[in-house]
Amino acid sequence: MTDSRIKEKILQDARVDAEKILQEAKQKAEEIVQQSKKKVQDIKTETEAIATKTKDKEIERRLSAARMQSRTAILREKRTIIDAVFDEAKKRLLDLKKAEYTRFIAGLIKGEVAMGNATLVLSKDDVRKHGDTIAKEILKATGAKETVPIEKGDFDGGCIVRKETYEFNATLDTILARIKERLESQLQKALFI
Repeated sequence: MTDSRIKEKILQDARVDAEKILQEAKQKAEEIVQQSKKKVQDIKTETEAIATKTKDKEIERRLSAARMQSRTAILREKRTIIDAVFDEAKKRLLDLKKAEYTRFIAGLIKGEVAMGNATLVLSKDDVRKHGDTIAKEILKATGAKETVPIEKGDFDGGCIVRKETYEFNATLDTILARIKERLESQLQKALFI
């Protein structure tokens, strides 16, 4: 073979090899592009899933916070209603006529005064409203002797029986607080079914 033929053959083989290499490179590039597109799609899908999950968690967190605020507001309103009920009960007790009020207070303290050695502390407001004789009427209704010392106290209504070692608190605020504490869960159930 002649040099020119040899050169031609080498060039032709080089072109075939170059074409082959070029085809393989294009195929490899296409595979890389496809793999990259798949990775991009996978990342996009994963990112969307994470975003959805994060969004769902944020929505649930906000809903939970809103439910908690709602429950707190409802409980606050329940408390307000129950407090209003007890405020009304106190008002009605304070508005009782003298005879009814006297029997009511006497019923609260009868056992304490009967034991003797007691001082009766009446509300200044009760004495002002019902007169100085209310103390004697209460003591008479309890069956106690009128020799029980009487004092005036600074509370809304009811009384306190002082003994040597303790006090029996029968003020309206204390009585109603005890009843409220005992009945609060039942009241909530009854009022807010």
